[in-house]
Amino acid sequence: MNLIQKGLLAIMLVSSSVAYGQLTEDPEDRRGDGKEPLKTQTPEGEPLPFSQRLRFGGGISSLQFGNSRIGTPFIIGLSPVIAYQASERLIAGVGVNYVYYRYRLRTNTQTLTDQFNQYGGRGFLMYELVPSIVPNLYAHAEFENNNIRYADQAAQEYKRRWVTAPMIGATYSQRVGRLAGINLSILYNVNYNSDIYSQYVYGSPWNIRISFF
Repeated sequence: MNLIQKGLLAIMLVSSSVAYGQLTEDPEDRRGDGKEPLKTQTPEGEPLPFSQRLRFGGGISSLQFGNSRIGTPFIIGLSPVIAYQASERLIAGVGVNYVYYRYRLRTNTQTLTDQFNQYGGRGFLMYELVPSIVPNLYAHAEFENNNIRYADQAAQEYKRRWVTAPMIGATYSQRVGRLAGINLSILYNVNYNSDIYSQYVYGSPWNIRISFF
């Protein structure tokens, strides 16, 4: 495991620990009074400080266990996130994308091995649409930028390039604390059909993910 992999794994572990603290410590929860806790104010109506509006978390963006006899790759992706509750209905955030690929093919005479990394970042906005009718349903807009490896057939070598992916869709958040939730997102990559390199990042224009923050 190289330095980049170790660093990203450490970020993910720290983010998960902080997120767990948000989940278990919620001194201003109003549910005892039969009310949903506000996301940006204390029960007394005072604005929450910046630090208490932050959410830390993320998720596993990819996971596949390879079989060396049939040539399927081993893939694992991590996506730590920092989000900010800008208002009662608006969430803004940034995240890091990292995917590790390892390909091993075993034949009768030799074993072929290849491994590489894909990395990048993203920024997103989530706006709660109709909280009075469907609470915790958000319109979701996101911009990703990922550095990928691709095969240059003319030069007969691997090269790297950045690929942008503006995505739109929706997220449903199942809240488990004042500033914590399990999120199901369905997003559409607007660039997928117009940029062939987008297909190196995702196998479909539709991206479905589960995250925690």
